[in-house]
Amino acid sequence: MEMNYPELYYRIYPKAIDSINKYLKDKPMPANITEDELSYLVDEVYEKLVYECPEIDEDPVERRSRFRSLQRQFYGRRRLARDIITIIIISELLRRFNPYIFGTEYNY
Repeated sequence: MEMNYPELYYRIYPKAIDSINKYLKDKPMPANITEDELSYLVDEVYEKLVYECPEIDEDPVERRSRFRSLQRQFYGRRRLARDIITIIIISELLRRFNPYIFGTEYNY
């Protein structure tokens, strides 16, 4: 199997799909999703990911020095993982609610 995405994507995507399916079971076609609901979905996926890969929740040891203020700003694994989860969830919700955006036909 040729892997076009990083391994992290293949770990996150099934968990995101599962969370979206559970969310949409109660609300088949919500008109809009609030930021709180999206945050809840991201938290749920992130907790599943940390259970599977606990090293994602830890910051690298080299950034815990007392010279942190002299270093450039560092966002850490936690924030990057949450951003990737958010992107995957939003793209999947857009694909489900408006499949014509991601369709193969182009209408000009």
